[in-house]
Amino acid sequence: MIRTSILRAVRPTARSITSIPPLAFIPRSYATLSPHTPPPTTPYEVFDEPSKDRQKGRAIARLREAGNSSQSHSAENPVKVVDYIREEIAERLAERIEDLRIPPSSILELAGHSGQLTQILQEVIADEVPSSSDQQDTQTERRKWWIVESSKEALHRDDDSLFASPPTRIQASASKLLEHPEIEKLREQVEAVVSGGGLHWVGDIVGALTQIRHLLKPDGVFVGAVLGGDTLFELRTSLQLAEQERRGGIANRVSPMINPTDAPSLLNRAGFTLTTIDVEDMTINYPSIWELMSDLRDMGESNAILGRRAHISRDVLLAADAIYKELYGNEDGSVPATFQIIFLIGWKPGPNQPQALERGSATTSLKDVL
Repeated sequence: MIRTSILRAVRPTARSITSIPPLAFIPRSYATLSPHTPPPTTPYEVFDEPSKDRQKGRAIARLREAGNSSQSHSAENPVKVVDYIREEIAERLAERIEDLRIPPSSILELAGHSGQLTQILQEVIADEVPSSSDQQDTQTERRKWWIVESSKEALHRDDDSLFASPPTRIQASASKLLEHPEIEKLREQVEAVVSGGGLHWVGDIVGALTQIRHLLKPDGVFVGAVLGGDTLFELRTSLQLAEQERRGGIANRVSPMINPTDAPSLLNRAGFTLTTIDVEDMTINYPSIWELMSDLRDMGESNAILGRRAHISRDVLLAADAIYKELYGNEDGSVPATFQIIFLIGWKPGPNQPQALERGSATTSLKDVL
């Protein structure tokens, strides 16, 4: 009796099944975009720029506090301990600016952090510009310098004593450059705009490059460096594999960056001509993944993607450390970190630039040459 009652409770009888009314057909609807909806007026936002500014400010405050609490009497400024990547990029960029036939008399550094590139440029380029007037022997002009940075703490980190010529500091975002009243006055007044590696946090890179072009004089030049897509690929791969193993999915832990093959089209879309692109890889060895992530945090280069997960669990980090050493570790126990640097050079169109001849105007046939 018990078994029969259990079966009846679990499996309904044929009579109860036939008594259920048939399901009515319900049409399914899908969400579609109305044809009358206007297109978006702003570019797609990728990065949390206010959060990035707070990261830079906290990193500088943390380094200063660590330097004040340290008992060492080293002459090195504690906030400059993690400037080695920015300084290396700045030195390589200064070599390209030094090769310009005519050194620019006015230089604006965009997304300059604390002005590392400006400090190096003032060492390799003379601050005095010969005057074009008739009194050239007795009169000289001073080269004009500007530093534009969105983080107030980073912009004013280094005092004027560290610069050969004190620059004009402007707090403004690279994505909203021309909205600042002081920068708006510089339209077509700057001979060169340089950037030493901060533009990879700009979501609308074409819009930023277009605003840079508006600042330049005719035949002015933009010389910049951005981090490419292969930057920190070892860390990216290790975190993805560790999170896939421990959590069954992956999250955005390393920000998206520019592909080197896309860089020429970005400059061309922004209106630059005579573009030049070259790529260099810089590999730095760290004792482990922990020192790498600590330095990235102290540089103010932590993740700032919109919708990011704020924390990484310890078991994922431990798994990532083991994967990093297994896949990429060196024989001495250290781990490499690759930074791909894309150098960009573009010129604003001007009347003195060399122009291509019109199609069909050649006077020599290739048949005669070959």
